[in-house]
Amino acid sequence: MANVTDPLARSVHGTNPQNLIEYITRQKIYDSLYWKEECFGLSASDVATKATELKALGGSYGGNNKPTRFLCLALKLLQIQPEDGIVEEFIDNEDFKYVRALGAFYLRLTGRPAEIYALIEPLYNDFRKLRFRESTGWKITYMDELADELLTCDRYCGIALPHLPKREVLLSAGYIDGPRRSALLPLIEEQAGGDAEKFLQQLAEEGNVSAKVAIEDRRRRREEREEKERRRRDEREINGTEGQVRYCNARDSRGRFNDEDFRRVHSDEGNDDRYRSDRQRSDNYNGRTVDDQYDRNSNDERRHKHTNERSKERKSSKSEEKKYGSLFKQSKSERGDARPRSSKEGGNGDASATFEGSAEYWNEQRAKLGLKPLKE
Repeated sequence: MANVTDPLARSVHGTNPQNLIEYITRQKIYDSLYWKEECFGLSASDVATKATELKALGGSYGGNNKPTRFLCLALKLLQIQPEDGIVEEFIDNEDFKYVRALGAFYLRLTGRPAEIYALIEPLYNDFRKLRFRESTGWKITYMDELADELLTCDRYCGIALPHLPKREVLLSAGYIDGPRRSALLPLIEEQAGGDAEKFLQQLAEEGNVSAKVAIEDRRRRREEREEKERRRRDEREINGTEGQVRYCNARDSRGRFNDEDFRRVHSDEGNDDRYRSDRQRSDNYNGRTVDDQYDRNSNDERRHKHTNERSKERKSSKSEEKKYGSLFKQSKSERGDARPRSSKEGGNGDASATFEGSAEYWNEQRAKLGLKPLKE
């Protein structure tokens, strides 16, 4: 019963909270000595007390992938599922950095996206060192790096993190109010009334070298942006005027675009790229592009050509039918009175004139073979 989730715990992301940690890792935690001796029957306050004794972060280490104490306490929080206020107190704790790291990791596993950004982003202003135990050794990380990895990475401490939408998506949907709040914002509002330019100017006048560099960099980027915008606007005006004049000169008497006239008008340029770009400009005269007019005329020509070919084919087929006749045998209704009459019907009774396919014809053929005539 020590490994069972609290019966009053609600499901997280549609599953048991403990299932957020992979099955194999979870079984290794259940079999670890620290879980059996130190994590039995703990409450949220007891977990906070145990977290103050942590000396490092990490997932699994060693040849047999032994779980760290940090991971054992994270699973314990998933098992007992503390209240949201307790988790916020974990994150707001500035005295014990590993308690804050444990609360941030648990919130990333179970929290809502807007809540995760609101509570973990302030950790960007915490630059304290943290020891991280890897599978083969140790490394030094920082609290702001922990916050960045929790918000941008898919895995941390060997545990797959639930999908987190990007901040821009939540901002456009209205779940987050405004950009991330900077730690300098209270100071800027106090000294410069919220104007960052004015605040940098004040620091530069006081002799702050970084403020002077920042002001110069902002001025240079502003000038480059204005120069690019001016150059783009001039090119748009020039290209639009030239394209309109050249396109109008390439029209024929009926106002339709002629590709040969267009090439002849621009033959002095000798620049195919410029020719193609002019054809792609919009026609301010009637709201259609040059390519649209050119394609429309080409389609009309192809349609007329196809219609003429079809009419010629029909005429030729009729003339051939009149000349050679039908290749199929005519029916009785089509034959009419063309069948020669036999002697019984008042004809001359000539055997050569017997119509092929009639009863007399088949009786003659059967007589040649020595067979009896057909019964009438």
